[in-house]
Amino acid sequence: MSKRYNHYHIKVEFSNSNKNCARGNICAQYPNGKNNEDSFHFFSKSFTLIASRSKVYEDGTILTNTSNSINYQLLKGLLYYYSLATTFPKISKVAIIRKRANTADFSYTLDCANIIQPIIPNRQNPFSFNKEVLKEIFNESERGNAYRIILSYWLKGIASSDRYYKFDHFWRAFNRLYLYHANKVKDFDGMIHLRQCIIDNTEMFPLTLKITNSYSPIDLRKFRWRSLILNDYGTFEKTAAFKDFVLRYNDNRIMNLFKDVLPYREEFLKNAGLYDDVVSHINQAPISKDGELITLLSIKYAYFVRNKLFHGETPDSTFKIHDDYIDYEIDNLNIILSTLIYEIINNNFLR
Repeated sequence: MSKRYNHYHIKVEFSNSNKNCARGNICAQYPNGKNNEDSFHFFSKSFTLIASRSKVYEDGTILTNTSNSINYQLLKGLLYYYSLATTFPKISKVAIIRKRANTADFSYTLDCANIIQPIIPNRQNPFSFNKEVLKEIFNESERGNAYRIILSYWLKGIASSDRYYKFDHFWRAFNRLYLYHANKVKDFDGMIHLRQCIIDNTEMFPLTLKITNSYSPIDLRKFRWRSLILNDYGTFEKTAAFKDFVLRYNDNRIMNLFKDVLPYREEFLKNAGLYDDVVSHINQAPISKDGELITLLSIKYAYFVRNKLFHGETPDSTFKIHDDYIDYEIDNLNIILSTLIYEIINNNFLR
């Protein structure tokens, strides 16, 4: 076995301080490192990765070769620092020193002008993570890998000011989240699993509840429910699936939405002999199930919007001269998704 004589000290410096990021030392295993560990040292304005390897790096390829384990470890450090930061700083410098027998024999510096900033700098991060939960980032496990993927997309969405870029990245984060949480490979299976988990544990999502419960009936009707119904249940053959969709919900606010869209599927339901069952369910005594509204908007409706955008079914949403009602719903979905993803991670809700 090759000896790890080369001790690399990689220091990432930022343009401004974030006291939340001064977390001291954290040890982390690395891919194919067996029981060996690297160490991270987090300060308010920088972090340093100390990694011992057998391979010799004589230049900056330690930063450009994505297959090497040091580059992989730097991703962990960046994700942890940015997740804790209240204001996203610019990376001002990356300095590498290689030491052998405590003597520095090589150094390399990447200045600000040559750094591709992973996060748009000087943007605010409105969320404050549990620092212990975030340590999962450093683990070489399926769970740790899921955290890294989810947070990479979530952070890019949080830092952006472009609503459609935000939605794209929040959905990618959410997609990875529900597939991992359910241990499934198909979207449908993952969404069913997460839906039930949210409904069964609604008390774990106070911030998301505050958002969805603030919607008035007028606010809720601004979403394109008719379009969703015509898209997802567009033929007579899908009438039974439409009935099952309605019967999965009980919340009185959702029942009122179903009353609005029922005329669009009344004929199909009557021809299938399902109309009375659906109407009886919609007209049940009012019930409040807050978790259902979260899942209807974040899973069912957001998935409908996602398909319309990602499959190129409509012209590019930014090709216009003024904001419109679709921009309104994208802004609202971004707030819901970003908050829900945060609460799932922060409450250690991932399996």
